[in-house]
Amino acid sequence: MPHPAISEPAQKMARAVFLVCLLSIVMLVPTSLAQGLGVNWGSMGSHSLPPKNVVQMLKDNGIKKVKLFDAEPDTMDALAGSGIQVMVGIPNEKLAKLADSYKEAQEWVKQNVTSYLHDGGVNIRYVAVGNEPYLTSYNGTYVKTTYPALKNIQKALDEAGSGGKIKATVPFNADVYESTSNKPSDGRFRKDIKNNIVEILRILNDNRTPFVVNIYPFLSLYQSSDFPEEFAFFEGGSEPVKDNNIDYKNVFDANCDTLISALKKVGFGNLDIIIGEVGWPTDGDKNANGKMAKKFYDGLLKKLATEDGTPLRKKKLEVYLFGLFDENQKSIAPGDFERHWGIFRYDGQPKFPMDLSGKGQGNNLLKGVQGVQYLDQQWCMLKSDVRNLSNTLPEVSYACSMSDCTSLGVGRSCDLDQHGNVSYAFNMYFQNKDQDVRACDFNGMANIVKQNASRGDCLFPIQILNAGVSTGGKCRHTLCLPPTLLRCSSLAGSGLDVMVGIPNEKLDKLSHEYELARKWVKENVTEYLYKGGVSISSVAVGNEPFLSSYNGSYVKTLFPSVKNIQRALDEAGVGGKIKCVVPFNADVYESPSNKPSDGRFRKNIMKEMMEILHFLRAKKAPFVVNIYPFLSLYQSSGFPQEFAFFDNGSPIRDKGAQYSNVFDANYDTLLWALKKVGFANLDIVIGEVGWPTDGNGYCNNRLAKKFYDGLLKKLASEEGTPLRKGYLEVYLFGLFDEDQKSIAPGDFERHWGIFGYDGKPKFPMDLAGQKSGHQMLKGVEGVKYLERQWCVLNSDVRNLSNAQVELNYACSMADCTSLGKQRSCDLELHDRISYAFNEFYQNRDQDVRACDFSGMGTKVTQDPSTGDCIFPVQVALSAGERRHGLSYALSVFAPLFFIMSFFTLLEGRENYIGLSQDCLIHRTRVHLEGGGEFDPLFHCGATPYTMEKLVDNYKSD
Repeated sequence: MPHPAISEPAQKMARAVFLVCLLSIVMLVPTSLAQGLGVNWGSMGSHSLPPKNVVQMLKDNGIKKVKLFDAEPDTMDALAGSGIQVMVGIPNEKLAKLADSYKEAQEWVKQNVTSYLHDGGVNIRYVAVGNEPYLTSYNGTYVKTTYPALKNIQKALDEAGSGGKIKATVPFNADVYESTSNKPSDGRFRKDIKNNIVEILRILNDNRTPFVVNIYPFLSLYQSSDFPEEFAFFEGGSEPVKDNNIDYKNVFDANCDTLISALKKVGFGNLDIIIGEVGWPTDGDKNANGKMAKKFYDGLLKKLATEDGTPLRKKKLEVYLFGLFDENQKSIAPGDFERHWGIFRYDGQPKFPMDLSGKGQGNNLLKGVQGVQYLDQQWCMLKSDVRNLSNTLPEVSYACSMSDCTSLGVGRSCDLDQHGNVSYAFNMYFQNKDQDVRACDFNGMANIVKQNASRGDCLFPIQILNAGVSTGGKCRHTLCLPPTLLRCSSLAGSGLDVMVGIPNEKLDKLSHEYELARKWVKENVTEYLYKGGVSISSVAVGNEPFLSSYNGSYVKTLFPSVKNIQRALDEAGVGGKIKCVVPFNADVYESPSNKPSDGRFRKNIMKEMMEILHFLRAKKAPFVVNIYPFLSLYQSSGFPQEFAFFDNGSPIRDKGAQYSNVFDANYDTLLWALKKVGFANLDIVIGEVGWPTDGNGYCNNRLAKKFYDGLLKKLASEEGTPLRKGYLEVYLFGLFDEDQKSIAPGDFERHWGIFGYDGKPKFPMDLAGQKSGHQMLKGVEGVKYLERQWCVLNSDVRNLSNAQVELNYACSMADCTSLGKQRSCDLELHDRISYAFNEFYQNRDQDVRACDFSGMGTKVTQDPSTGDCIFPVQVALSAGERRHGLSYALSVFAPLFFIMSFFTLLEGRENYIGLSQDCLIHRTRVHLEGGGEFDPLFHCGATPYTMEKLVDNYKSD
């Protein structure tokens, strides 16, 4: 009844306002997700999205639960304050130590759980101890260690005061139980692990912790040609499985209830269950495509929305979809589909419409990641005039071994003709190498195009800007300092001089858009220049941008970019201190007669070089050049070997000067080139110089030591070169071997380090250059290795032709560049196969599945190394450390910087010796200055990751 004190118009208005408010409230409240829904967030992609953007996407979609496979710091930090419930994982490789040492468990909990439990921290609910540790294919490797590790972790959680809220559990694969009749009521745990499972069930039951199981209907279909296809879905299209008056219409329900029956048989029928992983891949197999994946997810989400549960357990299910994104670095041992489980593509965009509410109303469709940054709209394609496609086969094989071609093939998204297959492979390699123009050559058969090459369902992707993944650098298990992972703010107050680098790929936009240059300087330079901030000394604009093999790609954009960046620095009031420089390759100059006095800059870049030289002189900035005597020897069969070294070989006489080595000749060729254009007094810095130790007949420790001994002795003498007497500023290249660098220039590309992959010196080196032995190179301390075990070819394998196929696969996924004549591993076939098997096995962190090779591989504990050929044991890094090798590298490498910060004083003058390390596009440099002072110069990008450990080491020392 209307209120008598309110007029009728007022009543109508009040009703209208009420309805508008009600409608507004309804519109503001998001449609709820299917009950208990979470997602698995993996990290095995070469290029990752910014974790904060991913977390925002989860929130946009109303996803409130996430399962991680490791406690990666950047991911955990991004989840802080989000309210998202987290199940954080412990890799199987850590179970042995956690089982043997309660102290290890306490430390793990402290670092990865309690450190995140502050106000506004991470909402951690579970710790997943291992991942499918009882999987049949593991052959019992983790059976004895899982339960003790679980006990120790739960005890550590309890003692930390978190055990009431945070529970330790174990995600199992569904193969821990079985049914001999294929009926759920006959479900029972496998006999070989039944007793171990019961131990775990007791601790789960005592702590009121759920049993976590991963169920994959797709694999039921994939592994059995007789499996009825419709039984993998939820539409009831196949004949049901009848079991004790229950009709099972899909394998998901049947699998869940098989587990429940197994639990009942051992007295734990009421234990809660979480489905830790369930999903459907979208490529890599005839049954893996977007259509079938959508059909599966639509049925699953609809089922979850009804909260009907399964026939034996009528209540809502807690389910984690697998997975969030495609991961192009996962092992394809189970099948090519392994890289395509994501409901989102590599770039965070949904693959198909998915209503997460399961109600089919279309008002809660999956939303993608916002703010994704892509590289330029360009693709690498096979040239249209290439007719003999058989010549492309080696190039395709190489491209696919270094990228992901699992979408190619009959019945897959890229079912293309041969020309299309080649182009797809070329582009995948090109994008994986961040559109480096050198990665689109393929013996002259490829070119870069601007027109989208995608066709039908086959996407030719454009790479995203990497938020920071180790394998996006050049080292998978890295002790290098990847510049794309540096967060320069963390250098604040450290006293380190920093050279910040700009990749070649950014030159085009920076050359045309001054506002973009201002923005870059603001975000990557001036933001860090507060009192006690970062000591930035220079900006390296591009890297070898005039390289001949770039075919002029950056010639027109370099100088405008330099001008814009320097102008932005000047306008910000820091241009007096911070200068732009350009690291050039020595191929920018030449000598037709091979005499230094005939040195001149290449004609095709003369105009642009003059612009740069005028700029450098005006700003009192040095000319930076990379010189490689090894390449002179490698590229010319007639080059005199001794001329590459410093042992006074047959000299070249030129205008009264004598040149007994190519280093001096090359340096003075540059001086002559500078002199001829009026810049004879410009300072010069040698940005890179070194000698590789493997991958070619001239690459070994003996020759590398000979080269460095000569170079360091020369630097210590401060004799300079015939045309420029005095000290030289030189950066050695490089610190560590890098097993993911392109081998297009040659197999030696992965072996430039003066340290091995594990931070140990390859040979004795007296950094003082005086052969006094008082400043010998020292290695990284505190390096942790995986178990002392190797994967080798079974001794009883007689038909080595079958093993050769496995060798080829292993080498396509790992680094075999040490194998071959006149290399460190010049082995017979049986040992070559063993070496390849072990490289793959170690590269996969000693995953037991990675030492199968169709039954031909076996693990051994006796070191199979022979002579100079080292069969390595991998360094022990967590997934987070693999993605951010920097953190680990700095924690163990920073003291090494101090050990190496020697200085030679002759006549009061300083001798500059530094180190260059190539990671991704930039170079990381350590500039070691004198008088016992430590002042390294890093050449880093300005994308996020921390250097606190280096700063801590600097301050403490």
